[in-house]
Amino acid sequence: MTVHTHDVPTWEVLRLVEPARIGRMCIVDHGTPIALPVNFQLLTRDQRHQVVVRTGPNSLIGRYTGPASLEVDEIDIDHLSAWSVILRGTVAPVGNDRTLPDPEPWLEGRDRWMVMQVDAMSGRRFSGVVGSDGYSVEWQIADC
Repeated sequence: MTVHTHDVPTWEVLRLVEPARIGRMCIVDHGTPIALPVNFQLLTRDQRHQVVVRTGPNSLIGRYTGPASLEVDEIDIDHLSAWSVILRGTVAPVGNDRTLPDPEPWLEGRDRWMVMQVDAMSGRRFSGVVGSDGYSVEWQIADC
């Protein structure tokens, strides 16, 4: 399969992420990156973007403050198409801010509100054409 990759402009990254509700937040735990599934909502205020997460106070993310990223993607195997976006920034707990949208986590006991201030975002689209030599996909980070 031949795979065509296309960088996604910032406006399209936001259009893809805004309706999404589940992604993987990546943090550093004991010097090692770890990706954890989260329910989230994207919030835009004054041209600044934030990722809002509600988690357990004793979870890895709930105890964390520091650099983080959120990866959101969609893969359509039947149509040989996919997109993947990464938002990068710093995550920290926030107090009781009633202006934040509720990400409505699936699990109970998620009462620690966390916000990641987005500093950078990137995205790629992938489209495939079946070939006689099997399948391969090239993944790389592209800054928007």
